[in-house]
Amino acid sequence: MTKRARFLIVSLFIGGVVNAASPNTAYADSELPSLGGVSASPMSPEQEYQLGRTWLRQLRGQVPMLQDPLIQEYSEDLVYRLASHSDLAEPDLAIVVINSKEINAFAVPGGVIGLNAGLFLNASREDEVSAVIAHEIAHVSQHHFGRRLADSQRMSKAVLAAMLASLAVAIAGDAEAGMVGLMTSQAAAIQAQLAYSRTQEREADRVGMQTLVNAGMDPEAMASFFEQLLRGQQFSSDPPEFLMTHPITEERISDARGRANALPTVPLHDSLHFQLIKARIMAGFLGSSDQAVGHFQPMYQNGDSLQQQASGYGLAVSYIRNRQYDEAQQILESLSSRHRNELWYRLGLAEVAQARGKHKDAIAQLGELIDIMPGNYAVSVMLSYSLIRDGQPEKAELLLEPLLQKRVHDAGLWRLAADAWGNNGQLAEAHFARGEYLFLSGRESRGIEQMSYALDKSKDNFPMHSRIKARMHEMEVMYKEK
Repeated sequence: MTKRARFLIVSLFIGGVVNAASPNTAYADSELPSLGGVSASPMSPEQEYQLGRTWLRQLRGQVPMLQDPLIQEYSEDLVYRLASHSDLAEPDLAIVVINSKEINAFAVPGGVIGLNAGLFLNASREDEVSAVIAHEIAHVSQHHFGRRLADSQRMSKAVLAAMLASLAVAIAGDAEAGMVGLMTSQAAAIQAQLAYSRTQEREADRVGMQTLVNAGMDPEAMASFFEQLLRGQQFSSDPPEFLMTHPITEERISDARGRANALPTVPLHDSLHFQLIKARIMAGFLGSSDQAVGHFQPMYQNGDSLQQQASGYGLAVSYIRNRQYDEAQQILESLSSRHRNELWYRLGLAEVAQARGKHKDAIAQLGELIDIMPGNYAVSVMLSYSLIRDGQPEKAELLLEPLLQKRVHDAGLWRLAADAWGNNGQLAEAHFARGEYLFLSGRESRGIEQMSYALDKSKDNFPMHSRIKARMHEMEVMYKEK
């Protein structure tokens, strides 16, 4: 009952806000609607953006995120690569990776794209994950949320706010409490319209498949991954979340395969980085570190195929987590020496140094990489961490400040910046950064409290004082609106 209720709630918003109109208002199955534009939505792009970011703060406050700079960077790179080939004119996206082995992905108004770690674990190649991401991007680019909302004139702001709050509770695992919230927000009367309409799902498939082709990826990957999920459901009484929020039928798979056959064929390829990410995530989900080592050890034969490299990398990550640093270093040195252009192995060696507490060694290794890839997110985060631990917070600040200008909604980055400024005795900046971190993590009142401390510490710095005061006012307004 609990998980079914959870699926119901997740479908309600992630799968599309409820359409309170009659089911007969949907397009006929045989007709695909014209692509929706901004004019089809009663919400402006700014309203959608603010709604999505408000919801994201609630999500972060209640759902465990996968805080790994390498996984985050890979996910962002893949999503933006696909978005650049989509109908999104100027994509301004927020990509989050949920620390869950369940298979799921979702899109929220305003360009919030969420991926469960389980999506990577259960896909066999990058194109399959890309097919799901392209589908979610299509929901955003075609303004499906706004188009559903336009059909539902009875959807008040109060009802919408209550449903948003209930959704965050549900994803966090308290599904029955979330269901009660939905009942009190009039959701019981409109349960027949829980997910995106079948027409909108088909449109997202069609538009997403074109995005795949535009990006040089295999359009067959959409049908093959959906088919794999549907087959897996036949042997399980507990279907994946993705199937509950994105109902898949044999007809839909056949439809997707037919479209793929009509599109240009793309040479099949695999991505080393996808296989490395999959191994990295798997190392964290295989129970204990000993179990992870036991899983990868028999699979690694020191070979150079993509699968062998991924197995070796997964084994090295498992060794790091099991504090077997010599073994991890030996594997990563071997991989790095044979594949000198693959920087991930050098990042792995820096991770070993960090885990040993040898931050000077990590700084030397990461310093070489930042020269090769200036501004790289994962390298900058890892290097900043070691610089702070080595008593060089001022150098960490130089790395973090330009990143923060581009990633103002990155809660983890603000937390690291608070650490850097605090260790450098810049208390106003430290309280400011901690306030941003707490606010973006769904702890708005505590974030505003930190801003008040920052305001007090910046009395002698008029520009800083004015900036903090303005930001504090923005937070207070957003908090009241929520």
